[in-house]
Formats: sequence, C-alpha cells, structure tokens
Amino acid sequence: MRKVILCALALMVGTFGFAQFNDSDVLQIGILNVSDVDQAGLLNFSDVIQVGILNDSDVDQLGAFNAQATTQVGFANDADVLQIGVGNLSLVGQAGAFNASGVFQLGVGNSSAVAQIGLANAQGTAQIGVLNSSTTFQLGAFNGAGVLQVGGGNSSDVAQVGLANLSLTLQLGVLNDSDVLQLGLVNFSSVGQFGLGHSSTVIQAGAGNVSTVTQF
Repeated sequence: MRKVILCALALMVGTFGFAQFNDSDVLQIGILNVSDVDQAGLLNFSDVIQVGILNDSDVDQLGAFNAQATTQVGFANDADVLQIGVGNLSLVGQAGAFNASGVFQLGVGNSSAVAQIGLANAQGTAQIGVLNSSTTFQLGAFNGAGVLQVGGGNSSDVAQVGLANLSLTLQLGVLNDSDVLQLGLVNFSSVGQFGLGHSSTVIQAGAGNVSTVTQF
C-alpha cells in the first residue's frame, strides 16, 4: 500500500510540474459565458476574456510555444481555436452579437488575427504549414470570410465593411500574397493562388460586385 501511495503521489507531482509549463488565464464578466481550454505540451499560452452574455470560447493547444488570445464582448459570440505544432499565434476579437470565428493551425510559426465587430459575422481560417499569415477584419453584419493556406510564407489580408459580403481565399504553395477589401453590400470575391510568389489585390466598393482571381 505504501508503494502504491508513493507512486500515486509521484505521478501527481510529475503531472503538476509538467502542467506548470502551460499557462491559461480566463476572465468572465456577465451571465452564462462558457470557456473551455485544453493544453498539452510545453509552454503554451492562452488568454480568454468574456464580457457579456452567452459568449462561448473553445481553445485546444497541442505542442509547444503556441499562443492565443480571445476577447469577446457582447451577446452569444462564438470562437474556436485549435493549434497543433510549434510557435503558432492566434488573436481573436469579437464585439457585438452572434459573431462566429474558427481558427485551425497545424505547423510551425503560423499567425492569424481576427477582428469582428457587429452582428452575425462569420469567418474561418485554416493554416497548414510554416510561417503563413492571415488577418481578417469584419465590420457590419452577415459578412463571411474563409481562408485556407497550405504551404509556407503565404499571406492573406481580408477586410469587409458592410453587409453580407463574402470572401474566399485559397493559397497552395509558397510566398503567395492576397489582399481583399470589400466595402458595401453583397459583394463576392474568390482568390485561388497555386504555386510560388503570386500577388493579388481585390477592391470592391458598392453592391453586388463579383470577382474571381486564379493564379497558377
């Protein structure tokens, strides 16, 4: 029995010491906010701030030196962050109601920044590879943005101001650069970059504009 107790204590102490390498901070002010953080690995960092009602945040970190910060202010905003790898960075800021953000990072040194201000904006970012960078800014209502980066050193910037704009960006390769700016109502942009070193800039101002860019 003594050996069993000693082994159990050693396991508890070892687990506690390992867990100390990861850091998670959660601040909740309001009613019925929900935050779930799971960390496995070494020196992962997570910071969640929720102010309001029925905001939901889910964070999963597997690896080393991953960092994320999520801030939600308002009503029923939803944010999901999954980081697998080393040195990935995710920043999510939501202010308003019913905004939704999903970030998936698999690899090394990927970075994603998301800002949503308004009502029912939605975005998804997936980064697979090394040193990919993505920023998404949404101001208004019912805007949608999707970014998929597979490779290394790809860069995507999306800014939407208005109502029901939609932007889709796909980058497969290395060192591709895409910039999308949508101002107005129900504009649509699609960008596909395949290969090495492509560059694309799309600016839409008005209503009902449609743009498709494909680069090989």
